[in-house]
Amino acid sequence: MELSESQFDALMGIIQPLAQISGLELVDIVLRNESGQQILDVAIDKEGGLTIDDCATLSRKISLVLDVEDPISFSYHLEVGSPGIFRRLKTDTDIEKNLQARVKAVFIEPLSGHKKFVGTLTRFQDRKLTICGESEELIADLEQIKKIQLFPDI
Repeated sequence: MELSESQFDALMGIIQPLAQISGLELVDIVLRNESGQQILDVAIDKEGGLTIDDCATLSRKISLVLDVEDPISFSYHLEVGSPGIFRRLKTDTDIEKNLQARVKAVFIEPLSGHKKFVGTLTRFQDRKLTICGESEELIADLEQIKKIQLFPDI
């Protein structure tokens, strides 16, 4: 099962203000199936890092509002947490905030012989990204990228 566009928009309209009031950034909302259970996964972040209390407090607030608003007509389990160290960059703002970070880009079609490319995100201007790898630099239009995510060297 997937969230419809109207369900996603309704959830964003409910959760975004709750996160902002709590000093948190709403990163993503995803519905996933885990062992037959629908999980509404809300990813949040905060400058300086999240605490368990941040997640628990926002989870309680979201639960209260969702119980009243009821934008999802099926049974689900709510999880609120960090997007993790391999977080996906979904918006222009995400990309801009992560300049100089190590990223992995996956392309819709191979670009300069690469289906995937790992390197440092050095520039983002006019919807074009520049990623510097170990031996080459790649410039791609955002529309050519299927997915871009942080890819720390651990």
